[in-house]
Amino acid sequence: MLSIAVKEKPTFKKKRDNYARRLKTKKLIKYLQSELRTSTTHGLPYIANTELHWFERIFWAACFGAACAVMFVLVSAQYTRLVEAPTVNSVEKDYLNWNVSYPTIVLCPMSKIDDEIFADYVNETFNNTGYNLESFYSAIISVSLEALNVLDLLPPPEILKLIKPEDYAKIAADLFKKFKNKTLTTMPKWPITIDTAMTEMGMCHIINSNVAILDDPTKWSDSSVAYAKNNIELSVHDMDFFVQILNYANVYKVYTLSPDEVILSGTPALTFESEGFLSFGVQITSTRASEDLKYIPLQLRKCRFMHETTTKRYPIYSYNRCLMDCRIKMIFKLCNCIPHFYKPLDHETICNLAELECVLEYKKEIMKLSIDNETMERFDNTDDLPRSFRDCGCLGNCEEDVFKNDHEQFVPTVGLNRMRLSVSAFPKVRVRREIIFSFYDLFLRSGGVVNLCIGTSVISIMELILTAVRIPIYEIMQIGKGIWRRYKKSKITRFSNKKKQI
Repeated sequence: MLSIAVKEKPTFKKKRDNYARRLKTKKLIKYLQSELRTSTTHGLPYIANTELHWFERIFWAACFGAACAVMFVLVSAQYTRLVEAPTVNSVEKDYLNWNVSYPTIVLCPMSKIDDEIFADYVNETFNNTGYNLESFYSAIISVSLEALNVLDLLPPPEILKLIKPEDYAKIAADLFKKFKNKTLTTMPKWPITIDTAMTEMGMCHIINSNVAILDDPTKWSDSSVAYAKNNIELSVHDMDFFVQILNYANVYKVYTLSPDEVILSGTPALTFESEGFLSFGVQITSTRASEDLKYIPLQLRKCRFMHETTTKRYPIYSYNRCLMDCRIKMIFKLCNCIPHFYKPLDHETICNLAELECVLEYKKEIMKLSIDNETMERFDNTDDLPRSFRDCGCLGNCEEDVFKNDHEQFVPTVGLNRMRLSVSAFPKVRVRREIIFSFYDLFLRSGGVVNLCIGTSVISIMELILTAVRIPIYEIMQIGKGIWRRYKKSKITRFSNKKKQI
């Protein structure tokens, strides 16, 4: 049987498609007009009402656009306030209910060597190797970020191989002077912690610290060592408390800081270098945070709590530790190793004394945490090379105690070497960080602005969303129906062909 197929003309097909498209557009416009006429958002029913004069509809469209512009400006101002200033520092005055931390005292002697232990080390090494490593051991314990001049006493390369750089910190801790029990007294006689720790100034004794144990080289490999709050806290009734140091060393530096903080190179210090009686006090400025502050994002509060650590090197966070970690990464980038007076991570290599020449070369930039252009050009990858300390991304502590030295007094006395530290005056005010503008406030104020400008509520917004969502849902359903019809048509065609073949 002869079948005749009629080919559709392109012109007719094009006209038919254009007609279908125009018809679909008209249906869409009618649908939007119908929905907007019943909208509870002010202004939209007037714009969609075709019974009004075209000029009036343009007038309402212009007013609606102006109202939306004003609404956008006001909501943006509220959001900017949330991002830039969501917190406020208020002042508390109920000092009778407070406890304030007594400061941590860091004692760093100029001469760090215990002569008896040092002699044993030198003799034992000489008996085992035949080399006299007196200058080698002296350099290990004396070197620090501020004192790199000991590198002038470097031994020959074959001697450098006798002791692994990984053992330098442990050797420095063993050779360091021991703290004598009679050196420290407190009034009244309260128990107080005394730790030996490695700092950027080398080995030091640290009194009344919660974090010094984390910097003890003999415990760096001990995973059980954790932060523990052991510092002395004073109330307004404990004003007479003081710590006295007697005959500690001929020359030493004294640092005062928070029990949860560490010292950095360049931290202000008092130098005790003559016989006499040094007495000074500290003024305390405390900052505390409200409980609600812990639950807002870091980008808004712009400070960190102690548990929000930024490195695997230490389990707690502080501003100085963050800067120290940034400095360590910088040194590792410049020299491919880090000095032994820093706690290393598993992937970091310890510098031997010869490699510390690299640290000496870049010392100025390392101290400033700022890389010069000339140094920056030597590296293709400039990660971990800050242009300034701000590039380290270190935020301040949300809660902290700041200690400032006050009323220093020195009385020269022959044969006497004594230092006493007390609190000058108990603080009568305390700063408290609180949230003054939160997401809750942003939501309420933005809702008021939107309602003021275009009279929209949450239900009105849901109506507009539903109106917009219906269109793509309808299109998707139509596409699905078309696919299903084509599938059924193809199935019927295949069935018919099989039947004819039979």
